[in-house]
Amino acid sequence: MVIVTDKQLQELGTKTFMAAGVPKDEAAWVTDCLVKSNLKGVDSHGVQQIPSYVKMVQGGRVKPGARINLLKETAATALFDGGSGFGYTMAREAMRVTIEKARKVGIAYSGVQNLGHIGRVGRWPEMALEENMIGIASQPGGIFIAPWGGMERKLPIAPIAIAIPTGKYPPILVDMSLGPLAGGRAEILAVRKQKLPLGWLIDKEGKPTDDPAVFNRGEGAQLPLGQTGLGYKGMALALTEQIFSGPLIGATQRPGVFFQVINIEAFTSLEEFKKGVDDIIANIKSSKLAPGFKEIMIAGEPEWREQERRLREGIFLDDPIYQEILDTAKTVGVDITPYKGKAGAAEITHPSYTLRERY
Repeated sequence: MVIVTDKQLQELGTKTFMAAGVPKDEAAWVTDCLVKSNLKGVDSHGVQQIPSYVKMVQGGRVKPGARINLLKETAATALFDGGSGFGYTMAREAMRVTIEKARKVGIAYSGVQNLGHIGRVGRWPEMALEENMIGIASQPGGIFIAPWGGMERKLPIAPIAIAIPTGKYPPILVDMSLGPLAGGRAEILAVRKQKLPLGWLIDKEGKPTDDPAVFNRGEGAQLPLGQTGLGYKGMALALTEQIFSGPLIGATQRPGVFFQVINIEAFTSLEEFKKGVDDIIANIKSSKLAPGFKEIMIAGEPEWREQERRLREGIFLDDPIYQEILDTAKTVGVDITPYKGKAGAAEITHPSYTLRERY
């Protein structure tokens, strides 16, 4: 592995996108979102996406500098067309509008069709957190999941994120998919030649497999959330999310994005709300610990802690993944000499590097 600082990655990513034809501000924003994913330990949605994004730009699948277009709106809703632009840019603009509508009317919804990958879905509800509001975001994601009783990829992995302000505790941030692991995480595990627990994947014959490389080759499928015995629950949720981010917002040909913002002060005082949430968290954390556990953590807490650690110690990247980033940068004309990185530890023990996949 190599260790690279967040500042180095920010600079390298921005230069790479600019050299590929992305405007400076947009290049910096997309890179910022990717680096923040790495800082939180969500490496599947971090800078390893740079090579594929550059290919999308070069192939015309993503249009740098595209502007969001408002198709229709009411006091509490808005529907946008992303013009095949970077999902990060379109999601930011749509979420800004949704927040302002919620500020005025209490609850607001928006949808964006025709846009690129939006990365870590938790990034967008975090924008509502900054305004002391509740944020929700979802999109279908890749078609990775077999339906309950099936063996072919028919359902989206359907990531959903919910951000809730707190008082004395770190903000709650539920950021999860409805399958066992993200496609990007499967790639990382295959690079490390790690195996998966049986019950996560099936091969093209419908038999259980523990090899992530099988999935990366496009064979087989993931099983829905709940896997053996309760997968019908995950299937139901993936189906409804596909509808909310698809037919509801007219995104039938290309996955769309669905946002919701709740203005807490439309219902109660912010102070009372935060105290109530803190009380719930304190009660949960007061539980007796099960064998093998040192503490109870709330959704989002591991990522906030990991961000603090990586800001101090740097970001660890697998050698093949980082080399592909450097190769991409060199191909578009970036001098990669300052970005070689330094050798990292051979083994990482943080949960984000184990099979406790949360995204």
